[in-house]
Amino acid sequence: MSKSSFSFFAMILFFSGVLFAYAGIQYEPENIRLVPPESDLKALLWTNKPTGSMYLSGEEMVIHFKTNKDAYVTILDILPNGKIKVLFPNKFEKDNFIQADVEYTLPGTSSEYRLLTGDITGKEVFILIASTEPLYFLDPVFIRLQYSIFTYFLSDVTAFVPTVTRSLDNVPWTVAATYHYINYLPNLQRVRLDSDRPNTKVYVDGLYSGIAPVELKLEEGKHSVYMFNDKELAYGPDVINVSAVSRQFDFQLFPTYPYGFIDVFSDPVGANVYVDGKYVGKTPYHDFARVGYRSVRVSKWKYHSVTQEVYVDEGEVSTIDVQLVPKTEEEIRKEINTMILVMGIAVSIIALLIILSQ
Repeated sequence: MSKSSFSFFAMILFFSGVLFAYAGIQYEPENIRLVPPESDLKALLWTNKPTGSMYLSGEEMVIHFKTNKDAYVTILDILPNGKIKVLFPNKFEKDNFIQADVEYTLPGTSSEYRLLTGDITGKEVFILIASTEPLYFLDPVFIRLQYSIFTYFLSDVTAFVPTVTRSLDNVPWTVAATYHYINYLPNLQRVRLDSDRPNTKVYVDGLYSGIAPVELKLEEGKHSVYMFNDKELAYGPDVINVSAVSRQFDFQLFPTYPYGFIDVFSDPVGANVYVDGKYVGKTPYHDFARVGYRSVRVSKWKYHSVTQEVYVDEGEVSTIDVQLVPKTEEEIRKEINTMILVMGIAVSIIALLIILSQ
């Protein structure tokens, strides 16, 4: 059987001249934002051109992908109008279980088709979803593959996230993505996105972009931004407007829970502050706090610690001002001796473990 060329994108209406609500797309980008749970499962997805490149009608495309563990994989094509097609699995490549650390291509080396871009205009997004468990949201897709090479997953992105995540509860899964422009080369600006908090994950137009600060090239126009960190703080989703004079964006994260504020002052300053047993900073201290009773401990070397309980009202500031009392020389000497004893015991245990392991 000779190889066939399937211009599967050509079934989509030609979008030249269409005004996009967001840069390059006609759908709400937050509807494609997938946030997988923390896991050691990782995936990569790329094409024969760098992310953000342009493809012309009829141009051939090759998709590459891999995972670091054996996994079940799908590759979804989100078109500029929000329709979602399934590129993998397909009629010729129905087995979507792949081996760890093996680079796969679409089409495969023995496949009976080619991928050619069609007569559409806009930004096209490819999303790979991988899990160590079967992707049950693909069950209807496998049935439809009896009748067509590629099939639609959804007619629009509105139900995309709940449809995918419902079947992935309590299993490890991850996401990788890439995008390109079809039949137009956008005016790109180098943009910097930053946060006032460490370890902030940044999503732009529904796709993960890295840990803030993030620098990337974005098309001039409107883009969706969402940020969050591991402290239940977030910003957005919100819209930014990128232009030649608007390329630096700094964001402040806010709690995703009902909150007030805690102010802690001490004399002397520079004391460690713990809220509910967790270290949060040094005095003078001011930050968000969850509504309710909070235990605040203030400690500093050579001083007695102080612990107080405060009630945090929503939108209000609860203030603690403490005068730390110095320890006596005898108390400090005992504390140092205790530290030396503990360190000595720890070193002895480590040495013993090393000897036993030989």
